[in-house]
Amino acid sequence: MISDFRSDNVAPPRAEFLDAALHNCAGWMDAYGEDGITAALEDMFAGIFEHDVAAFPILTGTAANALALAQLSDRFGQILCHRSSHIYLDECGAVEFNNPGVRLKPIDGDAGKLDVAHCMRALGASDDVHQLRSTALSISQATETGTCYSAGEVQGLAAFARKHGMAVHMDGTRFGNVVAASEASPAELTWRSGVDVLCLGATKSGAIGAEVVLFFDRDQARDFRRLMKRSGHLPSRIWFLAAQLQACFQEDLWLDSARHSNAMAARLRTALETSYGIVPHHPVQTNMVFLRLDRATCDRLRGQGFSFYTVEDEKDGMLARLVTSHATQASDVDHLAEAIGRAVRDTI
Repeated sequence: MISDFRSDNVAPPRAEFLDAALHNCAGWMDAYGEDGITAALEDMFAGIFEHDVAAFPILTGTAANALALAQLSDRFGQILCHRSSHIYLDECGAVEFNNPGVRLKPIDGDAGKLDVAHCMRALGASDDVHQLRSTALSISQATETGTCYSAGEVQGLAAFARKHGMAVHMDGTRFGNVVAASEASPAELTWRSGVDVLCLGATKSGAIGAEVVLFFDRDQARDFRRLMKRSGHLPSRIWFLAAQLQACFQEDLWLDSARHSNAMAARLRTALETSYGIVPHHPVQTNMVFLRLDRATCDRLRGQGFSFYTVEDEKDGMLARLVTSHATQASDVDHLAEAIGRAVRDTI
């Protein structure tokens, strides 16, 4: 019985990813991305996104986001992002570190989502020497609350960004969960709606560690490999990452993992609502469930062996965050729902 709901990062990797990566360890390969597996990724992703792409495998989502935004924003740039975004709260200043002088501008918005009205108030004056220019807009898809932007919402934010001279970055560490939950295609959720660069995650889908930065305009990707090298993110055996990405996206395992983890979160929501009258604080659209539980209830659940994070928010207060993964089973979710129901009842 699995009782760890801290993150999809703590789940074991999928065997298919391990097999693909280890299979390619047997042969000789050109280093630093000059190998055939890495070269083939661009054609694969061009098929998925129905558009030519420049693809760069990279080990971590933090590096992907930081370097992509360093590429998009000049040294006098201000990057608009949601105040709950991973780049702002959980990446240890990586964006600013990789582009000294740039600054993240955190913005409010309901359910972890940006909107044009809040972005407009944070824009600043581009011709004022005393202020930074807003040079990029960063969208988290899915958001840190597990919600999704529709293609129309992305299009509206991107149109606003274009009007004010900003490029559009998408942190897609859980992009697969959004595609699985949406009727829109990967293309409609990205470049067709105005996204310039997507940091697409495979680690949370079950890879050992593999992300990819996708530029939808090759001109914007110029010298990006030099940026990877300078920052220490151009590994010699980059094919080890490329092989995992190929297994993940060529066989649609990313969507298989996402559908399963989404379904497990939906199962937890349904059990809590129908059996115990407990309604999640945020809409459950992907693989995260947020509950307003007091500390006594959280302590009781942890005392029973359940692992999960709590998040503190100045607006929403303390929330328990429960994340399902490709490895979560229905029995795990049912056991958790029953334990939450009992704990809430016993602390009333």
